Amino acid sequence: MKREAIEFVSKAKRGDIKAFEYLINLEKDKLYRLAFTYVKNEEDALEIFQETVTKALEKISGLKNEQYFSTWITKILINTSMDHLNVKKN
Repeated sequence: MKREAIEFVSKAKRGDIKAFEYLINLEKDKLYRLAFTYVKNEEDALEIFQETVTKALEKISGLKNEQYFSTWITKILINTSMDHLNVKKN
């Protein structure tokens, strides 16, 4: 992750919503595409993306290493996608 983005992660961890929004804008296309590969439809992919953003906002203060923000939020999205698929399956 670029140095300037790491600074935004630090700000977001301290509660700066604008910094968090900036980071989400950097990641949104990748996250949406990944969600879509799991669920195969736009509505569910958007729902998973939105849930991922909400979870990330709630938990960002616990992110230990700022340089791994992208990996961290991707893992949240994957887990959210898997939960979604498991609920639909049952």
